[in-house]
Order: sequence, then structure tokens, then C-alpha cells
Amino acid sequence: MPKKARRTAGRREQRSQETRANIRRAAGKLILTKGLANTTVNEIAAAAGVSKGTFYLHFKSKEDLILEYADARLRHVVAILPQLLLMGSVRDSLLEAVQVVIKGKDWHPEIVKLALLKIAESYDQLRAHDLRNLFLPLIELGIGRGELRTDIPAPILASFVADTIYCCLRNWGMGLMGEDLDEVIDHSVTLAYDGIRRR
Repeated sequence: MPKKARRTAGRREQRSQETRANIRRAAGKLILTKGLANTTVNEIAAAAGVSKGTFYLHFKSKEDLILEYADARLRHVVAILPQLLLMGSVRDSLLEAVQVVIKGKDWHPEIVKLALLKIAESYDQLRAHDLRNLFLPLIELGIGRGELRTDIPAPILASFVADTIYCCLRNWGMGLMGEDLDEVIDHSVTLAYDGIRRR
């Protein structure tokens, strides 16, 4: 590809990412104010300063905004995985990973709840950054260090960890686990870790 064409494609991609970010910010404010069900695509587009067609060029539905939030947080954990692997214990690494995924810096707890509930309905849409595969390197490291049990294969332990943590957080999103998100995160990681640590 010629240099000029690469520059043009790069600028186009940057504008596209900026538009997506504007739409996400506008949607976040509206959803917090009105709730997901009462927020329309027209309102989101108007608040973002784009047409409805531009909204649909970037997102299939308003629900996709929520799933993109979750997917972006998972991709961030993949990016910082080398740092997580250097932390003291597997429990510390898991806690940090969950904190990064769940407590995105610009997202209100109500948006996190919506994301968790939406993921519950559309779990397969996050296959590209599967939680089980995300936790697998941490589990393998813990097994290698003698911190975790060895009688169950690492992929199954990673699946157990992902499912345990996710179920606790989903239940929090449904209002079944109290209000304190930090406490629920800590309990979910403790529960998962206790199931995989070496006895």
C-alpha cells in the first residue's frame, strides 16, 4: 500500500475510533440518567452529534455499546497480563485482573451492572476474549510455582475461576449480593481461589 494511502487509512481509522468513543460517552450519560430500556438510538445519536445512520455504522444496537465496554476491559487485561504474571500470588493477580475488567475508569457502577447482565444474555459474543483463556496463563504459572492444585488440568481450573467470579458478579448485577462492589469482587476471587489452591 502506498504511503499516502496508508496515512489516509490511518486518519480514517482514527476518526472512526473518535466517533465510536463519542457515541459511547453520550450513551453512558443517557443510560445512567434514563436507563437502557428508556434510552433510544435517536437520543444517543443526537447527544453524540452524529446521525442515526452513523450510529448504526458503528454499532448494531444500543446493547452492543454495553458489550463493547466489556470487551474493551477484557482486551485491556490481555495488554497488562505480563504485569499480572509478576504479582505476588495468583490470588493477587486474579484480584487485579477482575478489578481492571469490572471497574473501568470512566464507567459508573450502574453501567457495570448493565454490562454484566447483558453479557449474561450474550455470553457467546465475548468468545474472542474468553475469560477462561484470559485466566489460563495465571493458572499455569500458579501450578508451576506449586501454589495451585495439580490434580485437575489447568484449563478446567481456569474455567472454574472464570465461571465462579462471573456468577458472583452477575448476581451482584441482579441485586442478589449486596451493594458494595469491592466486597463482592473480593468475595468472588476468594471463593474461586479457595477452589484451586494447593491443599
